[in-house]
Amino acid sequence: MENMVLEIHKALNKSFWESVMVDFKDEKNDWKHFYLDITSDLFQWLSRIEQSKLVYDCLDPFMKSWYIHALRMKCRVQNK
Repeated sequence: MENMVLEIHKALNKSFWESVMVDFKDEKNDWKHFYLDITSDLFQWLSRIEQSKLVYDCLDPFMKSWYIHALRMKCRVQNK
């Protein structure tokens, strides 16, 4: 399961480039319910819905495979 978390980190870093800071946790210790705190320059000027959509688009393969059953997330814009 740790390998899958590493794959998720890789996917997020690939989609959001170097501007991303990711904190991805197994929220209930069941390897199905996760919390994601993500900060990226790409979120600037986007609504919360648009920010979430970017993340869901990136994680879609993990959700379709039912690896991620539930995802709670916090999207932030990187302060410079």
